[in-house]
Amino acid sequence: DPKNVHAFVIGEHGDSEFVPWSQAMISTLPVTEMCRRDCDCCSKDLQNIAESVKEAAYTIINAKKATYYGIAMALARITAAIFSDERSILTLSAPLMGEYGEKDVCAGVPCIIGRDGVKSVLELMLTDEELEKLHQSCEVLRSSFNQINH
Repeated sequence: DPKNVHAFVIGEHGDSEFVPWSQAMISTLPVTEMCRRDCDCCSKDLQNIAESVKEAAYTIINAKKATYYGIAMALARITAAIFSDERSILTLSAPLMGEYGEKDVCAGVPCIIGRDGVKSVLELMLTDEELEKLHQSCEVLRSSFNQINH
């Protein structure tokens, strides 16, 4: 049941985004543990899921010519979390100030959201490989930002 699956997509909102599978959970068990238990999934399946998430925007644009409905739904969810001071954990582009060893960049990471907006960045316990992917994604963001400013 998808309601029992909890996972994040982090980094740039684009081609360098990724799913840190080490942090994905099915109920109280890590997805990677479920795969070790042979629950009809393997690393190739996880790769395919991550790729389909990455390509979802292109699929939507091809079908509807835009992604503004998804953006509107995300903004409504964020607004509700702020107005209700929910302290919900949502993935947002937030300024990193040392989290994950990154500074001077805004990247999509899990954040605790409340009345004052981002209360804090929730720093996931990423594997070395995932941390490297996040650094690469942050570099893509920096490069894009620098191109705009020059």
